Amino acid sequence: MTFEILSTPVNSPASLIFQQCLAEVVPENRSLNSAMNEVGGYFLDRSEISPLSSELWNKVLDQTKNETSVNEIDESYDPLLSQLPVTLRSHLRNKNIKWKSFKDVKVASIIPKDNNEKLELIHVMPGAKIPQHTHEGNESFLVLHGSYSDEYGNYKRGSVQVRSDDHNHTPIGHAQTGCIGLAYTHGKIKFSGKFGKLLNLIAN
Repeated sequence: MTFEILSTPVNSPASLIFQQCLAEVVPENRSLNSAMNEVGGYFLDRSEISPLSSELWNKVLDQTKNETSVNEIDESYDPLLSQLPVTLRSHLRNKNIKWKSFKDVKVASIIPKDNNEKLELIHVMPGAKIPQHTHEGNESFLVLHGSYSDEYGNYKRGSVQVRSDDHNHTPIGHAQTGCIGLAYTHGKIKFSGKFGKLLNLIAN
């Protein structure tokens, strides 16, 4: 499953950030991503060179000089940042994470919704349960911290699961650590359990 996601063409900021985090979190994923970069570099070396204007190059250099090192990020305003991959910490640099709270589950948008595509941080408190649901489209969920379980198994840091409308599940955060994950989704979540209609109105 990891290979399928990493080998999927990157066609949006949301998919790029998700794949970068996936490659960063576990050594095996980093090795796979490095191998794919080597292959890409091979073909890039053999492609025709396109001229680059000096104005564009200078803009790139200026942007690089103005960027703050990831190591210099002030995490005091949100300690959660220290538990996230460098890719996400860099993207969220100097931004306040705006959480929507649904009792013991918090959700924060990372990339604004575009064509039903979303990238969100999901924070499930210890022992908390996300009500039973399915998805209109695929959801790829990467565990960044802690773990969770559902009807299909137990998932720890670095694991990734793909769910669709074929999967009706009820995720539960680990009793001690809870779970923080990155969700890359296409389509709406569809709550199917008790109070499903009301929850769908609130969530979507």
